[in-house]
Amino acid sequence: MIVHIITRLAMGGAQVIVYEIAKRRHKFNKDIIIFTGLSDKVRSLSAQDNKILEKIKKDKIPVEIIPSLNDKISLISDIKSFINIYLLLKKYKPSIVHIHSTKTGILGRLACKLLNLRKVIFHVHGWVFSRSIGFSSNIFFWLEKFFYFLTTNYIFVCKQDMIDFINRGGHFQINIKSHIIYPGINCFEQDKLIRFRNELRNKLGFTDSDHVVGTIGRMDYQKNPQIFVEIASNYYHIDSDAKFLWIGEGVYRNDIKRQIENYGLSKKFKLPGYIHEIDPYFFVFDTFVITSRYEGLPITALKALACGIHVVGFNVNGMNDLSDKFSSVYGVKPFKVQEFVSQLANAKNMMKKGVRITNKDAEYVKKYFNLDLMYENIMKVYDSI
Repeated sequence: MIVHIITRLAMGGAQVIVYEIAKRRHKFNKDIIIFTGLSDKVRSLSAQDNKILEKIKKDKIPVEIIPSLNDKISLISDIKSFINIYLLLKKYKPSIVHIHSTKTGILGRLACKLLNLRKVIFHVHGWVFSRSIGFSSNIFFWLEKFFYFLTTNYIFVCKQDMIDFINRGGHFQINIKSHIIYPGINCFEQDKLIRFRNELRNKLGFTDSDHVVGTIGRMDYQKNPQIFVEIASNYYHIDSDAKFLWIGEGVYRNDIKRQIENYGLSKKFKLPGYIHEIDPYFFVFDTFVITSRYEGLPITALKALACGIHVVGFNVNGMNDLSDKFSSVYGVKPFKVQEFVSQLANAKNMMKKGVRITNKDAEYVKKYFNLDLMYENIMKVYDSI
């Protein structure tokens, strides 16, 4: 029996990874179960949905719901969550415990220690200390230094997070028990999807001459949509063909609409909200952007690359890996607006000149960032312990 523990199963990169692993193991009749909390406007700070949980239930993958478990810090709720995790682990007696996200990383590893469960994997989708500041950042870092000794193996979604831990003063030997396994994506059948480009652009109100710049993601603190609107305002002054698109919902939606109006960009922006069948919409973009304050390794950037689209993003966490690896990814120092604007201009200039490079990057993503390879590599980690 393998147990995955994650704070919640809202729409997000870590949650998709859990789903894809569980789906494949369940398909092959391997024992697996997921422990998770719930996500909604009351319980959650962001990603207030249970979209991945709904998929897991639909596929009849075993799951245990812990109602008290969520992404907010609450002494009473967290104690209840710890007790529930402890009791569930005691009930199922798993051979491997695979833990995702910081809160469950702490609660789960502590419960494993008390139950003498010794095969514990912590999957790092970005450190919480790297997205915090001051005292709270130091607390989370020292907790991770302590829980290093309660962790059998680490899986990192990007190399940069392992480097950041060591550079901060963490255990330099972490590399000995670590594996860098990049997230996988469903690779598109380009011939089928590309024909939808004009249809979807027309549906959204874009013309062939528009240069569409934007992203797909939640409108929340992590994704940082406010700075994207500021970037758009600056970029439009040097590219009159530019139009801007943000696909997704979130707690900042009304704030973003007001910000767009204040910049006088209402006719240049489209905010279609959440779109369920999203993959064809990647072909709508001419340049894809990542303006996040922090990321593990953004799956949306990989999907854009697989479509042959240039990506411009702040070099946070896994974006460092991508900008080092791919010529069609333009890294920007966080959070420099004018540098971002300049890189948007560079990306547009390279659209036609760099077709060969773009195609090469797209083929590399399809070969080395696919879901089957990700799953195989994670199974190798299981086998090794």
